[in-house]
Amino acid sequence: MSKVAILCYLLVAAYAPDFASSFTTPTLRSKTTTTTSRSNQGQNHNLALDLLHPLRHSLYQPNVSARSKTFLQSQTTQADVTTTDTTTTPEIIGTVALLVPSSDQPSKFGSKSPVQPPSYREAAEQLARKIKQFSDGRIAARVVTPSDVDTSSVLNSNALIALGLTTPQDVQFLSRTFRQRRTAGEEEQSSKMCHFAVDCGDNNYAPIVGPYDEANPSVVSEIAPWSDVASGKRLATQMKDLFDKQTSDEFALALMLFFNRFIDKIPWVQHSIDVTWEKGLGNVEEIYNMVTKCGPCITKCLADENCKACIEALDEIDTRDQVASYRTVVSYESELLRDFSLCILQKNNIFGCTAEVPKIPYVKPLGAFRGQEMTKDIAKGIMIGHLEGCGDAALEGCKELDVSWKVACGANVAYDQFPSQNQLFYPSAKGDSMWYDPVFRVETIDGRNVWCKRHYRVRNEKVPGTFRFSVLDNGVTSDEFWTIVDVAEDLSWIVFHYAGAAGAVGQRYIGGLLCTPDGTLPPESEMEKIWDVLRSAEIEPWELFVVDNDDTSPGALEAGPPPLDFYRKTASVIG
Repeated sequence: MSKVAILCYLLVAAYAPDFASSFTTPTLRSKTTTTTSRSNQGQNHNLALDLLHPLRHSLYQPNVSARSKTFLQSQTTQADVTTTDTTTTPEIIGTVALLVPSSDQPSKFGSKSPVQPPSYREAAEQLARKIKQFSDGRIAARVVTPSDVDTSSVLNSNALIALGLTTPQDVQFLSRTFRQRRTAGEEEQSSKMCHFAVDCGDNNYAPIVGPYDEANPSVVSEIAPWSDVASGKRLATQMKDLFDKQTSDEFALALMLFFNRFIDKIPWVQHSIDVTWEKGLGNVEEIYNMVTKCGPCITKCLADENCKACIEALDEIDTRDQVASYRTVVSYESELLRDFSLCILQKNNIFGCTAEVPKIPYVKPLGAFRGQEMTKDIAKGIMIGHLEGCGDAALEGCKELDVSWKVACGANVAYDQFPSQNQLFYPSAKGDSMWYDPVFRVETIDGRNVWCKRHYRVRNEKVPGTFRFSVLDNGVTSDEFWTIVDVAEDLSWIVFHYAGAAGAVGQRYIGGLLCTPDGTLPPESEMEKIWDVLRSAEIEPWELFVVDNDDTSPGALEAGPPPLDFYRKTASVIG
């Protein structure tokens, strides 16, 4: 059990003894059953205050680095004073330099894509775009090589990430640059900088994250886990793990976590539902509200082995990591887990989370189909695709299959890697809305293969070819904006773009899908056009994850037939 979790429990025990005496599991991280009797409540009270004293001191201790202006802070300060029209131009809060080899070479990105890996420069150019997307345009990223005439950004940027530098000349430049940044940071006591070397040989070049410097570790990071130095150390480990996964989403996420912690709030990762040292006393208020407002749901969940296992698994990760958190949730989903999340997250918003659907990038919807201007009816027919039994709502060329589309590959690392992804779009009996039922297979974290299914309401947006999706997913409502980017006239393939948010957990996401009737990739003759379509949505082909739609694979056979009609058989359908 973490020290923060112990502290929170002791404070609850001290100030809410009636609840604590009846609560059998002290915190979500606890693996054992513990009870608190009346006889030890006084001891808990005193111990809680003893533990609280240094934490309270750290919460109100002025940040030493705030007293000086550094060369790293200058760019942020200048952006603050020069930005005048925030409605059209986002305020730049910081900068990133992506340092790539002088002579281009293949990277490790795109290992699961349908195309060859990009070069480090190609990858970095897309990573710069992804950083802009995740920061709502508030973080500026630049791609640099050691041989560039102007390399000042490697010293002046808040974050420097070196990618794939291995030649002697490049390594010499990297080592010199890191030394200069380290010296400048020490002189100015800056906490607004970080640098990492990724895939640059066996030497990791001692990363810096905020006030934490791996080359000059401070004992404070060990004895004061609530301190900024300790926070930087934890974040350094997390960022390294994310960088090593070699995906654009997780790369951008790592940088958002740094900027959010040490420079300014980033909505993409601003909120957390975890117990953390960084929250300080906020943990106590959150746990107190949880147990007073949702005590029965918590008790029922923790009394069930499956639900409790999910909470314990979530407690071991940073839930802002959408890849890890979503796979964990779908591995253990149940009615008890849904009720637990619904009460704590959706109904009471214990953690005060908010999230809006991302507006960057803007993706233009398809304007015409088969020589006709796009209309809402045509767009609906395109969505229905090849699903049987939809009558006049379906378009000519519908193959009358048991699915509308199958996902051949997708661009979101958290949601588009699942195997056997089936999409069912069908009309509602009332009004112009539709239903969307994705049915996909999950390889759970304990090795099982199971089917998961969702039931979305789909409404037309103002512009034909755009839609608003909403769903209650394991107790949390998600709001999504979908766009038909392009589709083959014979309905042999379609490209979607989506942007979504789950406000109750503070999560935002974007992605894209290439779908076909049977889930296989289109012919090679079509692919170049499709890649251009994806690029128009700011998605590079190497960011895609090919979906395993093999019905004869061991995992598919273990899961059994997909429950494609689970929702549709009880819904009123036109046709």
